Amino acid sequence: MTKVTVEADAKADPQRVWDVLATPSRVPEWNTMHEGFTGEVPDRLGEGTTYKQRVKLMGMPAEMAWRVTSATEPGRLEQNGDGPMGVKAKNLFVLEPSGEGTHITYEMEFVGPALKGPMAGMLEKQAGAAGKQALEKLVGLVD
Repeated sequence: MTKVTVEADAKADPQRVWDVLATPSRVPEWNTMHEGFTGEVPDRLGEGTTYKQRVKLMGMPAEMAWRVTSATEPGRLEQNGDGPMGVKAKNLFVLEPSGEGTHITYEMEFVGPALKGPMAGMLEKQAGAAGKQALEKLVGLVD
């Protein structure tokens, strides 16, 4: 299993961050791994919501089928995804009030037979950098 955690602080309150995070049409504005959606795109992410997304990580395109497993507005959004070659992913966003703003934690987990050996280390490095960029862009949108 490969797990990456990145964190950032925003001046915006958790609800403002949530409003961007839980609106799929805003994903291209901040998620650096996002390449596009396939099929119907939901207006808002909530528990049980499903959608398909094209992503690019480590220079490789992939289609992920996502299902929101937990959505507690404005504090926690968790999704499980199925990708190619048996890869499973989990994304978790935790938004915690911090003074006048928000502390954002973004965790990504990847498991699957294709992610063994050196591939796991490469994925961890690339996903960490991509997650950090995504949070920087998200903070820039809400502040």
